Amino acid sequence: MKTFLVAHAPTSVQRLEDLAKLAFGFGDPVKGLIVTKPSGAAAQIGVPEVAKEAYKLNKVFLVLPDIDDAIELFEPDAVFTVSREYGEKVKALEPGEVTFLIVGASEPGLSKLEASKGRPVYPEGVEGEIGPIAAAAVLLAGLR
Repeated sequence: MKTFLVAHAPTSVQRLEDLAKLAFGFGDPVKGLIVTKPSGAAAQIGVPEVAKEAYKLNKVFLVLPDIDDAIELFEPDAVFTVSREYGEKVKALEPGEVTFLIVGASEPGLSKLEASKGRPVYPEGVEGEIGPIAAAAVLLAGLR
């Protein structure tokens, strides 16, 4: 099983670096980080820094124009999108051989159209908004 964290549309260097820490530090089954549609400081400063860290750690790191490009390239069996607004509450993800967990890496998160690129989910048992990084961490923990 291979799982990839997908950070969609990051604009903040800090948020991109935090998502990279999650993806690179999580261990199995997370194989790496895919960034789609980066802009601003995240594209200019964050992407090169994260690429350097990925190389040092021998982790997968790709930057692609959009979510559809990532799906076309990897052909994942399971695609989940993290969305408190549009997602169903789940205890755990049902992974495929190749799984994507797509996170909106800028405010306000994924749009309805972006969330529909996969199965919109949000961790069960969470009462308030915990943010995309924490939600992704809870969902990834359920894969172990």
